[in-house]
Amino acid sequence: MIASERYETILNLIQEHGIVKVKDLAKLMQVTETTIRRDCEELEHQGKLIRVHGGAKGINQNKIVSNRDEKNVRDRTEFSESKELVCKKAASFVKEGDCIFLDGITTVVPMVKYLKDKNIKIVTHNFLVAEAYQNLSCQAELFYLGGKYIPEYNMSAGPVTIGNLSRFNFDYAFLGCAGVDLEKGMSYTTETETMMVKEKAMEQSMNNYLLIDSSKLSVKGFYNFSKLSDFDAIICNEFEGMDGVELPDNFIVVPTNEA
Repeated sequence: MIASERYETILNLIQEHGIVKVKDLAKLMQVTETTIRRDCEELEHQGKLIRVHGGAKGINQNKIVSNRDEKNVRDRTEFSESKELVCKKAASFVKEGDCIFLDGITTVVPMVKYLKDKNIKIVTHNFLVAEAYQNLSCQAELFYLGGKYIPEYNMSAGPVTIGNLSRFNFDYAFLGCAGVDLEKGMSYTTETETMMVKEKAMEQSMNNYLLIDSSKLSVKGFYNFSKLSDFDAIICNEFEGMDGVELPDNFIVVPTNEA
């Protein structure tokens, strides 16, 4: 495949998926990752894409993520391999007898299968977590927080949810966000109701872990959520180019070979 054909393929895939990975493009087009990186550099020089860690995204994606944008990202990346890696690692910190909070993000949903055989208590406002729990034979006990149901996010939020949440105390809260800015040391979310649930959960928890996959790096959201230094740990999958990135001391990178 000649360069012009590769360029067209890369741009078409970005238009379809939003974000593409170098390793996936190399495999698809049967060329080296070095070739794909050069292609992306050239396309970025032409103003047709933006390179990100391990891949590239469209020009119109370099903006503040709104709640509608986040829903589109959630639909594209739901339950990806990287989220499985992050969830498996996160679940390894949970001990018998712990009480934990699982946030309303899709990233935490795969954790349920890694926690199902532990004698623990799980509190969540995430309908997808409750659904995953229902489909498994679980020793863990689940408490679902009521409140205003937000269908586009499959979660509950609002004053009732916050009030119910305030009755619980946690050993661990596993939270997510719309994006992370490593340079500013800030995490972001997209709207206030879900942010208030996250903030309350952090208040009620002894240990707060942020779970992200590498697609969330260098993505800004509409609202500042929390400083990265406020988390006891930030768990992220391994990504291309990470050796050249200064990561916070509380950053835990999960190698691909831990799958």
